[in-house]
Amino acid sequence: MKARAPKLCVGVGNVLRRDDGVGVRAAEILAGMPLPPQVEVYEAGTAALGLTSVIEGREKVVGIDAMHAGARPGAVFRLTPAHLRACFHAGLSLHEVHFLDALEETLLLGTPPREVVILAVQVGDVSTGIGLSPAVERAVDRVVELALHELGLPNTAGGACATCGELCLGRRTPWK
Repeated sequence: MKARAPKLCVGVGNVLRRDDGVGVRAAEILAGMPLPPQVEVYEAGTAALGLTSVIEGREKVVGIDAMHAGARPGAVFRLTPAHLRACFHAGLSLHEVHFLDALEETLLLGTPPREVVILAVQVGDVSTGIGLSPAVERAVDRVVELALHELGLPNTAGGACATCGELCLGRRTPWK
């Protein structure tokens, strides 16, 4: 049996609901990068089943998801499971409640990840359709950069793009 990578990035969301797919989009970009063997990327989408077995026992899990917090679209938040629970109980919506459920299951099993961070992006448009709104599309590069940092990896693009001056990781092609 192949050994599991100690670090995991999980992208969650519904790509058929525009900005709700931001976590999956970020995971797609990360999965296309040359990452070391100690890092795994998992595109969970909206699949709740099996998420516990994917995250349990890891050294670090970085989740990327959409959030409804009333902030400006594209705003990025760094949350811990404690923040996530507080957001859920305060009525804010990080749609991925089953991510919290999976974390709770790992605690019950005695195999929780050592560290969990959630990078959440404020949505602007969750109507039916494919593709991110411009504000959330611009945030994807920042989320990827933050995920790389959380995973202990250097910025593979070497900083700001010479063309646009932003952290675009050299990728200026919008998701269609």
